[in-house]
Amino acid sequence: MRINRLPGLWIGTLVAFVVLAALAGVRAADWSYGADTGTFVQVVLDALGGMHDGVERTTHYRFHWSPTLVLLWPFLAATHSLWVLQAILAGATVACGPLLAAIGRASGLGRAVAARVGAVALVYPPLVAVGFGEFRDLGLLPVLALGWWLALRRRAWPWVAVCAVLLAGLREDVCLELAFAGLVVAALGRRDGDRALVLAGLGSAALGLVSDTIYAFVLIPRVGPWPPSHFYDYPFAHGPLALLAAPLTHPLAFGAAILTLGRLTYLLEALAPLAFVPFRSRLMWLTLPGFAIVLLANSGLVWRMGEHYAALWIPWLLIAFAGGIATLRRQRGWTTAAFVLSAVVLVAFNPSHPQHYLQPSYHDLSAARAALACVPPGATVATHDEWYTAVAARRPGAMVLGDDPPPADWLVVADDYPNDTFAQTVLPRVRERVRNGTYRQICRYGAVAAYERTGVSKPSPTR
Repeated sequence: MRINRLPGLWIGTLVAFVVLAALAGVRAADWSYGADTGTFVQVVLDALGGMHDGVERTTHYRFHWSPTLVLLWPFLAATHSLWVLQAILAGATVACGPLLAAIGRASGLGRAVAARVGAVALVYPPLVAVGFGEFRDLGLLPVLALGWWLALRRRAWPWVAVCAVLLAGLREDVCLELAFAGLVVAALGRRDGDRALVLAGLGSAALGLVSDTIYAFVLIPRVGPWPPSHFYDYPFAHGPLALLAAPLTHPLAFGAAILTLGRLTYLLEALAPLAFVPFRSRLMWLTLPGFAIVLLANSGLVWRMGEHYAALWIPWLLIAFAGGIATLRRQRGWTTAAFVLSAVVLVAFNPSHPQHYLQPSYHDLSAARAALACVPPGATVATHDEWYTAVAARRPGAMVLGDDPPPADWLVVADDYPNDTFAQTVLPRVRERVRNGTYRQICRYGAVAAYERTGVSKPSPTR
């Protein structure tokens, strides 16, 4: 699949990658990545052994259908580096710029306008937030979806198949999006009398449906039940299927629960930076499954801008943006407006919240490192979210210290860790286990202590 050279855009893409990768380095050094990145570090490193991790404490397949992540195993197996995984996310994010520009060219836009369309993607706040945030499997969706769409436009059928396979193995909700998008493509092909496009669309849709069927009826019965279903529980409907039927069975309750101001502002945050141009294209229909998956959730965290769930609709909205620009007369003006709006929002209302994350997670990381060094390399250890992530690449037995301390051989805890839930719930339980003799302190540095479960090894002197 050949992408036309767009020198200015490629320079911008390289700069964007360097910035995101450098910021990832800062966050890795400051231990400011939360448990999600650590989860996927362990998931990828155990990709050949069942994808187990220390947060979910079981196979990741119980939560999400993500066999595509196996392809990242060589990178982490060779480096055991948290930064490498985040750099992959940064590269996948900025690659959306050139891909969108190529889609614009395939849609009939001139080279200069197509480059401007791609430049908008590089500053589009929801996409930048995905690239800056913690690694999640959904972070790979935009680049794969744009690659699939470009391959369709270029009639590069082998690449269509490759991207479709990767999408079908990325997540179970992505499979549904692939099925929907494939049917849209098949309908467009039928309208134009393009038999090859019909087959490509139907093939992609079938792949998504088959993959989801395997997950739902073969894998989940063996590792389930499926925990994410709770996001779609309401008093009037329990589970995704019941919720989809709720507009007919419980229309008033459904409307009261879903038609909220928070969801409206979320839509505005998605559309305003693109100057509402996507509405000019019928391809806006492609965003329907992604927005539905996000906006039907009962948790405001899902439809809060800056969260990785936005990746479910970002690529389809960008495709519609390119299609919308192609319908306009003053294409340069509209791309300029979208670029300026996106840049202003990114600077003034950045959903990435860099001022919060670009600082150390704890005031005395040297003490945290020293306490963790007391733990034998092969031992299981439970600690704070950010510290878990910092050591996850080299400690497969690391896990997160939650409300109920997990059955780890070691606990590494800061008495003054800046988290209210920890101070009010977790710390008292840790201290109780120390008082009743379940754990004993082995070493302490400042306010950070390492506790060993009694009976694990011979007593060591307290430092």
